[in-house]
Amino acid sequence: MIERTSGQPIQRHRKTDDVPLADVLSHYITEQIDIEAADDKSCRKPLSRPQEVLTYILHLIDWWGDKTVGDITRANCRTYTGTCKTPTAARNRLEYLRRALNIALEDRIIDRVVVVTLPPKPKRRTDFFERDDVAKMIRACRAQRLYTHNEKKSENTGHAGTQVRTTSYPRRHLIPYILLATYTGTRSSRMFTASFIKKEGRPWIDLERGVYHRTAPGEEVAKNKQAPSFKIPKRLLQYMRRWYKAGRRYPIEFNGEPIENSRALSRLIKELFPDRKLVPHSFRHTAATWMMRESELAINDIAGFLGMSMEMLDRVYGHHRTHHQQGIADAISTGGIGKIKKDKGDTDNFSYGKKQPEETGRNKSEQAKPSQIKMSVRSQKIRKAA
Repeated sequence: MIERTSGQPIQRHRKTDDVPLADVLSHYITEQIDIEAADDKSCRKPLSRPQEVLTYILHLIDWWGDKTVGDITRANCRTYTGTCKTPTAARNRLEYLRRALNIALEDRIIDRVVVVTLPPKPKRRTDFFERDDVAKMIRACRAQRLYTHNEKKSENTGHAGTQVRTTSYPRRHLIPYILLATYTGTRSSRMFTASFIKKEGRPWIDLERGVYHRTAPGEEVAKNKQAPSFKIPKRLLQYMRRWYKAGRRYPIEFNGEPIENSRALSRLIKELFPDRKLVPHSFRHTAATWMMRESELAINDIAGFLGMSMEMLDRVYGHHRTHHQQGIADAISTGGIGKIKKDKGDTDNFSYGKKQPEETGRNKSEQAKPSQIKMSVRSQKIRKAA
């Protein structure tokens, strides 16, 4: 990391345009990622995914490391975006460049705000699985591995090119993930690191009380990544207790060891749904969608269960909640909409009939006012006498 930076102590009181970006990014690593700095109480709040952020910073240094702050222009940001795989990937990295500049401004390494031009924000993915889709994935995970006989090795056996089922179940370990993600909407990182035994640094699943603690003891969680504890549904709790009695110590494990991520799940989704834009995070969308469809579930309860703000839940998934319009649908379906409905106490049965109501002629705008009406001769004599 030191070899990638300028190699000089960070100087202050320089013109902003002359400050090397390598110094700005190196300072960000010291403040946000470095382990020794994170132990300091005066340090800023440490990142929740430092390794991922470090990968972004190293990618930024590869392109911006030999440039200065003055080289941050709209044209250069657009050129950098072209070097990334997707505009979304470029946006994620440029956001950290902007954060590094903001921290440098706070610590007076630069003396003015620097604008970083970001690619347009991508549309939010809201695709979700239906129940038949989830059942299809579970069936695929329970299937045995298929082995295709090699043509050269099996040319004398008569089995060349044929497929047979083996005794191996390579995708069986994905079933707990599918069930957990579908029923609870928990993020992947909170499921891969969870444990049935209370351990430091791991979310804890309390099988006795039936509570899933999504955060590890003493863990600080970012505001936009809330992970509240929740009551485990009875159906899912029975599965978990069965897994624990069978010898598991982690809900999602492979060969007895916890796994950090699963490329097998991504491959499974692409294999079963090649024409749909579905990813492992779509399970969270699935849980939110299914819950919003249930009329008896309150929105604030759903938001608390998923660890999502009510504003976000209503904005992204509110279109699935239409049961409050049932009265309108019933009124239209019964043909009663548009009809005059009288109160039960209204017994005089008044109706205009077939004849349309007409003007009575009273208080018309063109009607002469009382002072303008011509008085009779007798009224004029009385008025004069008075």
